[in-house]
Amino acid sequence: MKKILSILLIAVVIFVLYQHQKPTLSTEEAVVQAYEHLKNPPSEFLKSLPPIQIELDDIPGENIQLQMRPQGEFPGRLFNHLQWEVTISYEDVVPTIVMDAVTGEILDIVGPLN
Repeated sequence: MKKILSILLIAVVIFVLYQHQKPTLSTEEAVVQAYEHLKNPPSEFLKSLPPIQIELDDIPGENIQLQMRPQGEFPGRLFNHLQWEVTISYEDVVPTIVMDAVTGEILDIVGPLN
């Protein structure tokens, strides 16, 4: 019985450590991923945010802001679930793309019209 509990405890510890140490997107990858989401926005955001028409290289660096935050409250902090919030200012539009920091999957687009 002790052996089974020890193996189970070790498996749980390894799982928690893996969940806590998942590799996240770098800042460059997060900016490129956010730009791609702006270039081809999901259908639910098309009414409030038209696709971006300028290239990423044409956007000055001071018009791009990044912030990494925990997803949600307690469970997100416990398991270290992070999200990127990327704000790209262009053509008098200032959307913030909220993405999963590990996969780059879009969670939300927040802006003045949403």
